[in-house]
Amino acid sequence: MRTAPPGIENTPALSRLTAGGFSIGVEAPLDNDWTPAGELARRNSGRLPGEPDMQRHADLARLVDRLGFRALWIRDVPVYDPAFGDAAQVLEVFTYLGYLAAITQDILLGTAAVVLPLREPLLTLKAATSVQQLSGNRLLLGVASGDRPVEYPLFGRDFDARGAAFRDQVAVLRDGADAHLPAPLALLPRAAAPLPLLVAGLAQQTPAWIGQH
Repeated sequence: MRTAPPGIENTPALSRLTAGGFSIGVEAPLDNDWTPAGELARRNSGRLPGEPDMQRHADLARLVDRLGFRALWIRDVPVYDPAFGDAAQVLEVFTYLGYLAAITQDILLGTAAVVLPLREPLLTLKAATSVQQLSGNRLLLGVASGDRPVEYPLFGRDFDARGAAFRDQVAVLRDGADAHLPAPLALLPRAAAPLPLLVAGLAQQTPAWIGQH
């Protein structure tokens, strides 16, 4: 049965994000230098246009954690497309979140945003609940329908159907695995608290639908 989205008070990460009514976060990569000197260094190192220098990524993540930034956001860019010229933080989003959970103490860890239509919903749910557990409820699960048409055929997905696929994925994330698995199967770990879902843009939905779900 579909359930209403939980209130902020029931999701520890959202409660922390909105405490005081205003917060400042940072988005990875934290060392993407677009200056002429930075572009020269990129070319000399053999990195692609828009591919960041990740050598100090762990030190920089620890630094923003110590400095008291509220959240560290990372993006979901499955493949590098020269037409966009942006590789985000290079590392796969849930793998990287697990790593960041281990090397930081307090900062919230957010996705901006996971492209749901490109992913298998139960595996997305398992990855998210795993990060939620490993991070001590610091996960902020930003989700989106995606905006790069070139990616969809690579994963056997229909770009024009991404709005409907997004709704189906949100249903799994919101309902939990029990509503979508035959007994006695279970998906572990179980979420200790409702997953804190945030939508990037409108994801091909109406504002009313987003508010309801």
